[in-house]
Amino acid sequence: MGILKLENVGYRYKDAPKDTYVFENINYEFEQGKMYAVKGKSGSGKTTLLSLITGLEKCTRRKSAI
Repeated sequence: MGILKLENVGYRYKDAPKDTYVFENINYEFEQGKMYAVKGKSGSGKTTLLSLITGLEKCTRRKSAI
């Protein structure tokens, strides 16, 4: 059973060129009872992704996020 679902989520920084997205069309379903890790190089968008998931930032492109 999914506890959080991302559907076609995208994000672009305000000062980035119009068609330059950090994330585009992210689709993922997090399941209850599982543990997840977010890893990547410095500047790859880990904090931005977590800010989107927690609601600290708003998606700049999406069809839906539940």
